[in-house]
Amino acid sequence: MALGEANARLLLALSTISFGYFLRRIGLADVDAGKALLKILFNATLPSVLLLTFATLTFDATSAAVMMCALAQAVLLYGVSLAFRDAGRAPKGVAILAGSAVGVNLGTFCYPLVEAVWGAQGLGRVVLFDAVNQWSLLVVAPLIYARAVAGDAFSLRDGLAKVRNQLLSPCLLAMFAAVALRVAGLDLPAPVATFASSLAVANKPLALIALGVLFEPKLELEQIRDVGALLALRYGASFALGGALAASAAALGLAPALVGAVMAALISPVPLLTVTYAVEYECDVGLAAALVNAGNFCSFGLLLAVANADFARPDAAVALTVAGAALCVLGRWLAAGSAPKEDRSSGSIGDGQRGPPSRGVAAGATRTTRDAAEAGGATRLGFGGGGSARRRFARVAPSADAARVGRAPMRARGRAGKGGLRAGGGGRAMPAAFPPRVVFG
Repeated sequence: MALGEANARLLLALSTISFGYFLRRIGLADVDAGKALLKILFNATLPSVLLLTFATLTFDATSAAVMMCALAQAVLLYGVSLAFRDAGRAPKGVAILAGSAVGVNLGTFCYPLVEAVWGAQGLGRVVLFDAVNQWSLLVVAPLIYARAVAGDAFSLRDGLAKVRNQLLSPCLLAMFAAVALRVAGLDLPAPVATFASSLAVANKPLALIALGVLFEPKLELEQIRDVGALLALRYGASFALGGALAASAAALGLAPALVGAVMAALISPVPLLTVTYAVEYECDVGLAAALVNAGNFCSFGLLLAVANADFARPDAAVALTVAGAALCVLGRWLAAGSAPKEDRSSGSIGDGQRGPPSRGVAAGATRTTRDAAEAGGATRLGFGGGGSARRRFARVAPSADAARVGRAPMRARGRAGKGGLRAGGGGRAMPAAFPPRVVFG
């Protein structure tokens, strides 16, 4: 594809994201609207995309190479999660950083952008990539959270019990149904294919608008080191793998354009499920929101570079490998230098003290965080939470219903729910987290 055409398509996608952000800023859409869009995406349009894509994909050597690349990234990102298991770090600090290290956001970020630039063929390869990525998101990540929070008291049976509900999501069920039809040698019934096609067409614009509505460019100053460490390690590992992919593309039968589409999957941001898991395991929801927002911003910039890169050049593999190694070194240094912090869980009010359960999700600060905020507030710098230190929020009992999208309003003394994905340290409101069964995010 010509660079001018690729950039024009990316500009259109960026315009759609900006339009969603503009709608929220002028009050025509709010966080509840963004959460409603996500609910439609995860339960209707994304399953339709997966059903149609898997029902028509041709599994060949190239497909196998893409899935092997996804498996290699899953292993590398699990290795990244180990970098945060330092002895001095609080258990819930380990949980949020190690858990958010695995998996990438393909459904609401990569799918619409790859489809915009590389078309249906590129989207098909990314869907194959996501078939492997989902096991990281739905099985590995929750086990990492549970293991880090429970410590020596961790039970594999209890951890797997939390995983079970994730495997019944509409997206995975659609994928399983499509694969079963392929194995049986059957085609989708014509009425089903027609109906799914009408829903799948809406996926790209809805996902881009939702990204804009939920985007919040703020970051606590104290979060910078942790956010930088995680993103540097994630992108470093992915760049290094991308270098190996570019070097072996000819042998694997991957055209340069398809290498670009797979690279877009490799550099996709921190998954939205990070916020859901932070709420469920009572970790720092503000940090989770900051990781998601900063990852979205960085990944979009990197995607612009990938769309304009020529992966047929022999020095492309070297450049990716060198950049990946440098980012890994930087990320490891930042991770090792991060000072241990007290947990700022989404609902913790103090040692042994718990607030009343609520059906909504509010990003409550810990007693320590509130005291620090009242003493002068936290410094904010792009991408995360922050705001009035006098806003207090109710605690939510961790349950499947507690993380459901758009079910109940925030409880706050001030205005709440105006921001996007933000919460935590400074006491600004975090919208109701995404449903535990959210997938492909």
